[in-house]
Amino acid sequence: MAPLQEKIPRFTVPAIIVLLAGSLFYTVLTTTAIFAWLVFWGGLFSIGLWLAVVYLLYRLVLAVERIADSQ
Repeated sequence: MAPLQEKIPRFTVPAIIVLLAGSLFYTVLTTTAIFAWLVFWGGLFSIGLWLAVVYLLYRLVLAVERIADSQ
């Protein structure tokens, strides 16, 4: 299984930063409530965090099964 650093393209982190900065600039430019911006990105972050936790639990189950099969 390839390490996670090899699976994620290099442009991912700069693209996320550009999206965050661009959306914040648009929010300030249109004088939209910053709270809505925080709710939106906070929600996306929360979903991403939960997906990462589920992925790690999945990997743990695979590792335990592999250990159990080898004995």
